[in-house]
Amino acid sequence: MANTRRATTLAAVGAVAALALAACGGGSGDTTPSASAASGYNAAIDGIVNPSDKTGGTLSLGASGDCDSYDPARTYYAYCWDIQRLFTRSLMGFAPQPGVKGTELVPDLATAAGESNADKTEWKYTLKDGIKWEDGTPIKSGDIKYGIERLFATDVINGGPSSYYTSLLDDGTYKGPYADPNGDLASVTTPDDKTIVFKLNKPFADFDYLMALPTSSPVLKAKDTKADYGQKPFASGPYKFDSFEPGKSTTWSRNTNWDAATDTIRKPMVDKVTYTVVGDTADLDKRVLAGDIDLIADGGIQPESRAIVLADPTKKANADNPVTGFTRYIAVMQTVEPLTNKACREAVFYAFNKADYRKIRGGDTGGDIANTMTPPLVPGYTPDFNPYPDGADNTGDLEQAKAKLQECGQPNGFSINLAYVNQGLGPDLFASVQQNLGRVGIKVGGAPSDQATYYSTWIGSPKNLIDQKIGLGIAGWGADFPTAYGFWQSIANGNAILPEGNSNYPSLNDPKVNDLLDQLTKEGDKDKAKALAVSLDQQVMANAVYLPVQFDKTFYYRNPRLTNVYLNGGVGNYYDYVNIGTSDGK
Repeated sequence: MANTRRATTLAAVGAVAALALAACGGGSGDTTPSASAASGYNAAIDGIVNPSDKTGGTLSLGASGDCDSYDPARTYYAYCWDIQRLFTRSLMGFAPQPGVKGTELVPDLATAAGESNADKTEWKYTLKDGIKWEDGTPIKSGDIKYGIERLFATDVINGGPSSYYTSLLDDGTYKGPYADPNGDLASVTTPDDKTIVFKLNKPFADFDYLMALPTSSPVLKAKDTKADYGQKPFASGPYKFDSFEPGKSTTWSRNTNWDAATDTIRKPMVDKVTYTVVGDTADLDKRVLAGDIDLIADGGIQPESRAIVLADPTKKANADNPVTGFTRYIAVMQTVEPLTNKACREAVFYAFNKADYRKIRGGDTGGDIANTMTPPLVPGYTPDFNPYPDGADNTGDLEQAKAKLQECGQPNGFSINLAYVNQGLGPDLFASVQQNLGRVGIKVGGAPSDQATYYSTWIGSPKNLIDQKIGLGIAGWGADFPTAYGFWQSIANGNAILPEGNSNYPSLNDPKVNDLLDQLTKEGDKDKAKALAVSLDQQVMANAVYLPVQFDKTFYYRNPRLTNVYLNGGVGNYYDYVNIGTSDGK
């Protein structure tokens, strides 16, 4: 999960590792929210705040920007994967439970988890009875196949984690349903309207996780508007689109053809959900603290507002500060001169002031200094592995940085541009990087972008990086699903590099990294997989293209009028929006 999208992203399930620290024990397998009622600071991490069976009312979400897309095939922001639960269903899903129990895979449109052959190259699913589109049309296995076929039209449908699917299902000839409208993705078959079979070109033990991503959602061919599908996706979930004004607002209301009897994941309480874009994050914070907005959908409140909440016991009781499973990092683009030279990239690593960056992001409430890319407890994390030490106080090793500049033939430094989102903390983080790299002569110019297009076409376009001389990019990343492969595939495999919607921003294509990822898809032994994950983390770091800065925490504030509130590890440790109610319901 794209970044804080899933990539990614809540991709979002990397939170499973960190949530294990705060989990409340094993679950019974019942997907109905069952944790004990909880109240106070951090209560929603492993409990349900204000449980209630009242229905009605409106849930008001605010955000500093739009989702990258509402097209389930294109979205990769973690919080947008959470929002997809409002209107989109998939074969599998994540249990509606707080904390680590929310990472449990459960059937959604399917009757059960996938049936696989012995080597995990073939997976079969059977659809439930009574599942319908918003117009009452039955959802068929062919609709799921068509949703997968759209992922192959990468010139039109891009931005999401399509590389998982194309790398597993590609036969080398299929170009998607637009370029080849009479063609057929032969690796996916539908023997009847209730059955779908996936035949993979290599073993993949984590396939059920892929079927839980919104990327695997069905699409009704007759309603597909291609690149514009994200303007108003056809609903299979409990809410349908009423309106969408890009950059301004979105509204969903009840989908009367959704049948609760077919859905063990969603127990919607409100009649309407609204999403309002408030570009000024200070104003957004004020509105959520005043109760005009119930929750900030795309993250937490800013450091200045956190101080206000922490100083007021009443407000603090309505706040949560969980670890998220995301690593905040700087992508160092090896395709942009002079960063094509590894020593020049390493100079950036050593000159970087992580302590200053962390302070801007909220200090203790923003997370911990990162020593490597893999976040704690995600397979592959090694606490004492720190290949680019930046001094005892984490402010940088300037002498080592200067030595690397000398080594790469740039003793006086060089000029490069830094990409960042032009709102929220983005400008302050840019100023920090500019000042601190300037200490060794690295001159950093700004390359700002809006939130909605930042990851898809700004730093997600390899050509744009070269054209704009963007050598550095601010980003965040969490696992798409809780394995080392789920963390690394989209950002490190050479086969994941795309012309747009690319998440492998530095265009890393290291044969050793690619081979380790391939080995992970086949390895069923957990200890052997962990050893491979450690080697993978070390090999990626040896390339000096990902500069880890911080293991992320988010500071949330929730309106006290909300009911059934909990943070769900399966959706990136965001609040489970689809199951929230209000005290002013019926």
